[in-house]
Amino acid sequence: MKIMNYIYRFFGFEGDDVKVVTKKKTTQKASYNLKVTQKLPDEIDGIKVFYPENFEECKDKIDLLKKDVPFFIDFRACPTADRNKTLDYYSGVIDVLGASQELVDKNLYLFLPKNMEIERD
Repeated sequence: MKIMNYIYRFFGFEGDDVKVVTKKKTTQKASYNLKVTQKLPDEIDGIKVFYPENFEECKDKIDLLKKDVPFFIDFRACPTADRNKTLDYYSGVIDVLGASQELVDKNLYLFLPKNMEIERD
């Protein structure tokens, strides 16, 4: 619970105003469960969130960095091998473009263009 409050404060939300709701865990496959039963946010603090299931779905997001648009990628539904391949790919692109990436949560990454940074308290 304290971790979520930290994450909300990290993105500019006040901890007292945010109500964290815990959801029941199910034993179904993650990709099916994410798409059918859980309502995941399309945006976090006005920044688009993507939920890829494989490496191919991640490659086209590089265009957003080129257009100076920040975005999140949530790798919950993505196999570990594809997640690692994607992060390696993005690492090279980030070096070339001068962009940056931040690990927000276990499977949630924030990708920022070269002219943006996170303001920390």
